[in-house]
Amino acid sequence: MLPAAVLAGILFCAGCGSFFEKRSTEVETARVLKELREIQTKAQTANAMPELYLQPPSRLEIKDGIKVFYFTRHHSAEYLAGLVREQMDIQAAANESTNQLVLYCKDHPQADAVLAYLEKIDVPPIQVNVDCLILERFGDVTMDWETSLFIENFLGENLTLGEKLATFYYGESGGKHYAVKNGQLFQIDPTKYPGLSFKPGELIDLDPAFPGASLRETERANFGGDFGYWVDRWVPGHQVRAVLDLLVSRGYLKILLNPTLETVNGKQATVTIQDYTPVEKVKTGLGGASDAYNITEYVWVQDTLTVIPTVYSDGSIGLAASIKIGSRSKPEGVIQRSIITERSIEIAETRIRPGESLVIGGMRKSEKRSVVRGIPFFKDLPIIGYLFSSKDFEEKGTEIFFILTPSISGGGKPFETVTEDIRRKFEKPGFDLEMEPGILEPFWGGSYRDLIEKRAAQMETRRVKAEVQREEALRRLQEEEQRYQAALEEAEQLRQEALKLQEQAAQAERELQQAIEAAAAAEQQRRTTQETTTALSEEVRKASEEARQKQSQMEEARNRAAQAEEKARQSAEAVRRLQEELRQSEQPKEATPAPQTEQTP
Repeated sequence: MLPAAVLAGILFCAGCGSFFEKRSTEVETARVLKELREIQTKAQTANAMPELYLQPPSRLEIKDGIKVFYFTRHHSAEYLAGLVREQMDIQAAANESTNQLVLYCKDHPQADAVLAYLEKIDVPPIQVNVDCLILERFGDVTMDWETSLFIENFLGENLTLGEKLATFYYGESGGKHYAVKNGQLFQIDPTKYPGLSFKPGELIDLDPAFPGASLRETERANFGGDFGYWVDRWVPGHQVRAVLDLLVSRGYLKILLNPTLETVNGKQATVTIQDYTPVEKVKTGLGGASDAYNITEYVWVQDTLTVIPTVYSDGSIGLAASIKIGSRSKPEGVIQRSIITERSIEIAETRIRPGESLVIGGMRKSEKRSVVRGIPFFKDLPIIGYLFSSKDFEEKGTEIFFILTPSISGGGKPFETVTEDIRRKFEKPGFDLEMEPGILEPFWGGSYRDLIEKRAAQMETRRVKAEVQREEALRRLQEEEQRYQAALEEAEQLRQEALKLQEQAAQAERELQQAIEAAAAAEQQRRTTQETTTALSEEVRKASEEARQKQSQMEEARNRAAQAEEKARQSAEAVRRLQEELRQSEQPKEATPAPQTEQTP
């Protein structure tokens, strides 16, 4: 055989030397586990929105109308498209990948109307925070005793008590053991009786003559403390056995649920927690209570909270709520078995002011039962009456509250804050040397416990103060964030107004250019008109001059005509006088010829 050193050298040279080195494996394992335990903070959580999505609505003129492209701000494109189609009777399509509306309008006035409608309807929705506090309390107390009593020759005359409930050993045959109960012979299992050494006729088992809680819970027979006596054992016909089985149980259950939901006004929010829980069930065979066995079934245990908040203009919040609480930890009966319970409540709508709490369901129930069984007269005897009776007593009560507190949500938290909270909740607890004496607590007495409780109270006080300060800081931070958001919205509004003013200025500039061009054309037209007017004025002047000349000539002609007319009148007057003179001269002196005078033309 090769020496160990030679074998190790061969393995090392073959590349297997690291097989025997465990340090690197331990270091690598620790490094991997450390990296996996760490909660990483994302570096990029406040990335800005692409500038394209912040642009104002744009328009595209097509052959028979106008296409309007609108990036939605606060609601989904499909939701707004439905409203536009229904309310404005305008064709609208939604681009879900970009949350953009594509609208078809006939002209610019219709596009202006639909954009004004979207400006009114696409506003930030209200987000509601609903805090639900569910508290259930349950208490249970049971106490019972049951008596197993067997007396042969009870009060003489071969009277017996409890004989039908007794099991007697019969004997062995062929390696099998037999027993008799109520006259019935049957085979027994020796494994149930370790060290089997009974004599024929010996009492080996005795069922309760006066059963208590085992009548309603078969497993009750496996609990409790027995005490009693056995007289004349192994003496058939004279045996007396009395056994009292006592059991007291106390149990309680407390369930505290504090789910919190956030949802947009009018939208449903649901939180569900389910557990596929095993449930033990007791089945009884043909042999009765002695032949009972357990089976396991699985059922869903579910906690569900569903709310639909509605915020009204008066500041109140309406809540429609559905709450279902399931549990498998409720202790029931003398053995405190866990049972499946379900509590539910349905509320159509309630109205409450933000920040106020409303108890929408408070159920309280108390039950008590007490059953006494026994032989008349004998059960009422002092002390000895316990041997002739049994009692099954149970008292339980349950109470459950559903408390809802709606409020207007302040929005989310910064990613760094949430990450820090998760780190704090999952961090590994540190090792405190002062906690070592806790191992010796049984020997130290209560002083150390008191010290620990005092320190715990101080730490809790500090924690509460720190939590209050933290909540106050968060509140201030939320207020600052609200102011910042308001400033951003105002800046966005001013930006939109600036874009509108810029567009109006461009339109005014275009109108000014058109006015300048129109003024230049008008000036050219004026110059042309002025030249035409000047020419016409010259012609008018010339015509006026000619008219004045014509008028002067006409006046001169009129004057000559007047002079001629005056001369004609004078001539006519002279002719008339001459004719008158001629008539006068012709009447008496007709014989004397008148002298001829030269007639004036």
